[in-house]
Amino acid sequence: MAKAFKFNLLIKKQRVVVNEVVTYINSYAKYIIVITQLIVLVVFFIKIVLDQTVIDLKETIDQKNQIILAAEEMITHNNQLATKLGDITGIVNANEYQLEVLNGVLKNIPKSITLGVLNLTEKSLIINGETHKPLDLQRLQIRLDKEIKAKVEITKLSKQFNLYEFELTITDEKEN
Repeated sequence: MAKAFKFNLLIKKQRVVVNEVVTYINSYAKYIIVITQLIVLVVFFIKIVLDQTVIDLKETIDQKNQIILAAEEMITHNNQLATKLGDITGIVNANEYQLEVLNGVLKNIPKSITLGVLNLTEKSLIINGETHKPLDLQRLQIRLDKEIKAKVEITKLSKQFNLYEFELTITDEKEN
């Protein structure tokens, strides 16, 4: 029996690297697609979480800005009220001082002195009156000087017959 030989006259093709890569990708394509989809999903999820965090931060900043605006208005209003209260306190203190001085003067005036005019200003009290006894006027001046702790001086004194007309000035600050 004779041996049969087979001859292949076709030239054997050499495989190119690209063909190898394509073959590798074709055999493992499903795994590559799944991994790519997982990576895309993870990136998408991370982006959503970061976007939500940014949105939450913006909302909290907006809320805090609104609170600041509301508080700023209240602070301005409170400062205005504090200024007004300070002014009112000053006026009340001045009025209390004037009332003290007026009460102290009226309480210490003897019966022999007749008052004509009381002129009360912010820092002074001017009393016009008349008396028959000049000694009572001098005692009044000394008594007021001690009691109301203000500068008391007789600024005008005139005599008509037996009647002494005077002007007594009481100022807020006592001179040393």
